[in-house]
Amino acid sequence: MSSTLAGNFTLLGSVANLIVVEQTRAAGTPLGFGAFFKVGLPLTPITLLAGTVWFAM
Repeated sequence: MSSTLAGNFTLLGSVANLIVVEQTRAAGTPLGFGAFFKVGLPLTPITLLAGTVWFAM
């Protein structure tokens, strides 16, 4: 479960993230590491906790 969420934590956690960032840059809406991490930092532990609780049931 944690390896799947690695792409949610940082921009470099998944190749798909890098592809999306390149597409947003080409569209004129750049997405930086800091903006991605600002969401990924709290989201990843919350998702891990929810998944752990769900698996424990």
